[in-house]
Amino acid sequence: MPLLNFEHQTLTCRDDESVLDALLRRGINVPFSCRKGVCHVCLQHCSEGPIPAESQAGLRTSLIEGRHFLPCMCKPQADMRIGMPVRSELFQTAQVVGKTMLSEDVCRILLEPAAQLDYRAGQFINLRRDDGVIRSYSLAGLPNDYLLELHIQRMDNGVLSNWLIDALEVGSEIEFQGPEGDCVLPEGGRPRALLLVGSGSGLAPLVGIAREALAGGGEQEIRLVHAAKSASGHYLHDTLTQMQRNHPGLRYIACLAPDAVAVDGQGRVRGAVLDVALPDAASVAGCEMFIAGSPDFVERVRGRALELGVPAESIHADPFVMRDLRKSDRTADHSHTNQRSAAADRAAETDAGPKDPPPSPALWSALGEGPLLHDILADFYTRVFADERLAPFFHATTRQRSIEKQYLFLRQVFTGEKVFFGDRPRNAHHWMVISDELFDYRMRLLERCMRDHGLAEAFVAQWTGAEEFYRSQIVKSAPIPRVMNGVALPLDGFGEVTLDSGTLCDACAREVHAGEHVRYHLRLGTTYCSDCMGAAAPAVAA
Repeated sequence: MPLLNFEHQTLTCRDDESVLDALLRRGINVPFSCRKGVCHVCLQHCSEGPIPAESQAGLRTSLIEGRHFLPCMCKPQADMRIGMPVRSELFQTAQVVGKTMLSEDVCRILLEPAAQLDYRAGQFINLRRDDGVIRSYSLAGLPNDYLLELHIQRMDNGVLSNWLIDALEVGSEIEFQGPEGDCVLPEGGRPRALLLVGSGSGLAPLVGIAREALAGGGEQEIRLVHAAKSASGHYLHDTLTQMQRNHPGLRYIACLAPDAVAVDGQGRVRGAVLDVALPDAASVAGCEMFIAGSPDFVERVRGRALELGVPAESIHADPFVMRDLRKSDRTADHSHTNQRSAAADRAAETDAGPKDPPPSPALWSALGEGPLLHDILADFYTRVFADERLAPFFHATTRQRSIEKQYLFLRQVFTGEKVFFGDRPRNAHHWMVISDELFDYRMRLLERCMRDHGLAEAFVAQWTGAEEFYRSQIVKSAPIPRVMNGVALPLDGFGEVTLDSGTLCDACAREVHAGEHVRYHLRLGTTYCSDCMGAAAPAVAA
């Protein structure tokens, strides 16, 4: 059996056992989530020994070349020396070669990386300051520009944004990671029409996407709507106006708030952005949509698009935007952030949880007051448990139990009746790392089940809207603590206990008798007998 050396601890990996399972069996606390290679939370580094190819599937080329791998997918072929990745290995350095104020509060920063990067318009990079503060910023250019162009907006109490504008000097160096993100034009055939809607510096990725679409030729219609509270907020107004003159297929709309005092209203449209960008279903028919901006902005535009019948898979926003711009912490830096503080997570929801969306008596009636809802959920969870991307999140429960819990939860949501007494969505999903893309993937599967069972489109949209209400509680980049009575419980780790009654060891399956001392995983509840937990493994208090 292969030997694993993990940060000066040596352990044996059993036949058909993953590296992650071997580490957990020995009481070594490492980060993980899906256990199926989807979330990449458990990423580790191998300094010695062969790395199985399947444990690097889906990783970026740079990570593969740096000998990183996913332990949840790694069944070692020989001895390996492994450890947690060094953060510096995941970052590279760029030089600041230009800074220009595009408006009173938006600064263009140009970075020169050591080598030209392979990326797509609409992706983002993570910038890291020397003190470890990291934020994500969308790229405004194209790969053939060579320089990385960022539009940084000054924010009240901006942790990193204001430092980038005020203190970062031309000629200095800054670390970055990426590019990352799936908010890009679809591969293959170009969509018939593009609708790009942004506010503030959310314009940056949209400009890049528009430029890429125009460079690809074709006769597609491109509408770019930039919303601002004042005329000065349209910080690329002249540039985009000229781009519109040069490209007949592009229509640039500078949307000015109705109550704004315009310094120069020329070429601008006054009105609510939803009325200007998405006035009716015909205005979005067949469109591929990209959205970027403030929290409320992204929510409102996405919600209107869904109401008008735009399929969820045709609505794109950077995952950091869709996750972090939903925070209620108004003192935080509203630039794209890739981490949430434990304090913010504890404050995000008590065990009572936030309010549900308003009841929908018409939807409940359309569901036959229950029977059709049950049939749709039975079909849905049958597909979920057979889906390789979704099934790993249900390894600790049964299909029938999932149907029953979701039925009661949705009945309460749709009717307002107090019939559900389980965990709120935040606590129920606290350990699951779920991206916006995966959330949308699940939504598309659920919508197919609704339609397959004959639910009318109007009610499909209502149900979808109710599901969207909980997105901010479910989508995240790392596990968060479970909160009970206002207290954040331990997220991970191990405890030890002397059993009052017998059980089975989750590692070797032998019977463990009452009175024996065992180790158990705080989140998973898996139990390891004295033989499997390893005599050398350190004790961890519960």
